[in-house]
Amino acid sequence: MRGIYGSLIALGSSFFYLAGLSQDSLAALSQDSLRNNPLTIAEACRLALGNSTQLKIAGTNTLLAKQVTQVQRLGRLPEISTSFDYGYLSNADVWDPGFSHHEKAGLPHPLALFTVTATETIFAGSRVKNAIRLAELGEQIAFLQQEKNETDIKFLVIAHYLDIYRLLNQRNVYINNTHLAKQRLKNILSLRKQGMVTLNDQLRTELTISDYELSTRKIANGVVELNNQLNMVLGLPDSARLQPDTTLLQQSPVQKTLNEFIDDAWRENHELKITAREKELAETRIKLLKGERLPEIGLFAQSDLQRPFLNALPSIDVYYNVWRAGVGIRYDISSIYRSPRKIKAGVIGLDLARQQDSLQRQHVGVDVKNAFIKYNEGLDELDTYRRDLRSAEENYRSVERRYFNQLALLTDLIDATNTKTEAEIKLVNSEIGVVYNYYQLLRTIGTL
Repeated sequence: MRGIYGSLIALGSSFFYLAGLSQDSLAALSQDSLRNNPLTIAEACRLALGNSTQLKIAGTNTLLAKQVTQVQRLGRLPEISTSFDYGYLSNADVWDPGFSHHEKAGLPHPLALFTVTATETIFAGSRVKNAIRLAELGEQIAFLQQEKNETDIKFLVIAHYLDIYRLLNQRNVYINNTHLAKQRLKNILSLRKQGMVTLNDQLRTELTISDYELSTRKIANGVVELNNQLNMVLGLPDSARLQPDTTLLQQSPVQKTLNEFIDDAWRENHELKITAREKELAETRIKLLKGERLPEIGLFAQSDLQRPFLNALPSIDVYYNVWRAGVGIRYDISSIYRSPRKIKAGVIGLDLARQQDSLQRQHVGVDVKNAFIKYNEGLDELDTYRRDLRSAEENYRSVERRYFNQLALLTDLIDATNTKTEAEIKLVNSEIGVVYNYYQLLRTIGTL
């Protein structure tokens, strides 16, 4: 593979010049900004990440997932509860076995009951362990989704940055050609005074200058629009004007093959990491469902302080305390017919997760290959446009000399001028396109 802008991997390798900032959100940077100190892309990305509502939501979702994991881990601890009842106890109605004789039995009326209970599960078919694992996987998926969102925001900032750079380079092309056209107009006016050219030559040249100036103004408006969009992403005021680093296209290349990029994607791609966790999530869910078919065994201890003592006739108005402890077994009989259907649904979900993971791997492989081809295609275009520009410039100089020597028509000169301008525009667009395609490749891999 041909050279790749290796240091582009580091987001700080290019920067904006930021002037005139005074918002509270940039208080730490405001003094440097007023002195036109550089703001790196890494800093621009940091501002964008801090300003993004989407990332704030993703961050909150990650915090929620972490808290769910902490709650599930509490299942390993014993449960302790207490209760207190105080009220009125009525007299008892008493009948004989045939309900033929009835009488009232007096009871002490004050009622008080204080209970303390402690239980701890010692076996539940690994349900607690698997519930914790499910929560941990959900936390990992939330974090990976947050990382993916951060990558998308970074790429958005870089795309706006490169769009501004591209338009500024186009503006410079039109400004330079406007200057050349005005110099040419001076020469044409001098020749017209000598009667060597016609008014048509003068008018055609003035029209060319007017078109160049209009294009320059349109591009300037486009730069302002992109600045406003970028300022919104970064949380900066509309008055902020950012200029890209002119050395961005002069970075040292790095050699890397397609297979190396694909290997990086298998390890780093966010979508693949997410689908892998979702597959593991489905596997753990099946284990949790299988655990429902097993009994739950736990230890318990309970102490009751009660008034009155009702296990005697007549009842005695005293406080008495009893405690009990032992092993309890609980089995959900309905799991015999419910669990198989739940497990079958879980197996289908696992199969679906595996298919999605396999499909995602195919998509990532194709996307990396296409991005790699696009990048190399951009390098090939760049080489071609550089050669084309050299030919166009040589052709322009030759036709211009012949025109002022009365050996070529103005239409020939206009054609040569348009060809040179078009070649320059293609070149500056191709230079930015190569950088953009490389960042797109990094984004596809997951290393941006």
